[in-house]
Amino acid sequence: MKQLIFARWCQVMFHFERGLYKDPDQDLNKLWWDLVERYQFVKRPEGRNAPDWATKIHIVMSPVYYHNYLLGELIASQLQHHINAQVLGDAAGAAGIYGNPAVGAYLRDSLYAKGDAVPWNKLVEAATGEPLTARYFAEQFVKAAN
Repeated sequence: MKQLIFARWCQVMFHFERGLYKDPDQDLNKLWWDLVERYQFVKRPEGRNAPDWATKIHIVMSPVYYHNYLLGELIASQLQHHINAQVLGDAAGAAGIYGNPAVGAYLRDSLYAKGDAVPWNKLVEAATGEPLTARYFAEQFVKAAN
C-alpha cells in the first residue's frame, strides 16, 4: 500500500514542478492544492492560502528529480518480474532473489556491466525484453493491496 500512496505523491510533485516551470507567475498555492486534491484525495484546509509547496526541499535542492524515485520503483518491479520469470523460472518461489548466484550473474551481465554506455530506457528493454511499463508495478502492488 505504501508504494501506491507514494506513486500518488510522486504525481503531485511531478505535475507541480511542471506547472511551476511552465508558468511561475500563476497562483502556486492553488496549483499545489489542486494537485494534492486530485492525486492524493486530500482536501485543502478551508481558507488556506500559504506556500505549502515551498516546504518541499526537492524543489530547491533537487529540482525535477522526484519522478526518478518512481522510475526506480517501476524498473525494480519490472526487473523482479523478469528475474522470477526468466532467470529463476520454476524455482522463483523457492530459490529467492537475495544471495542467488544466478540472479547476481544476470544483474552483473545485463545491467551493471553496461555502465552508462546505454541509455537507461534501452538498458531496461535489453535487460527485460520489453520497454519500461507500469504493468509489473501494478501487478506487484495493486494486487498486494487488494
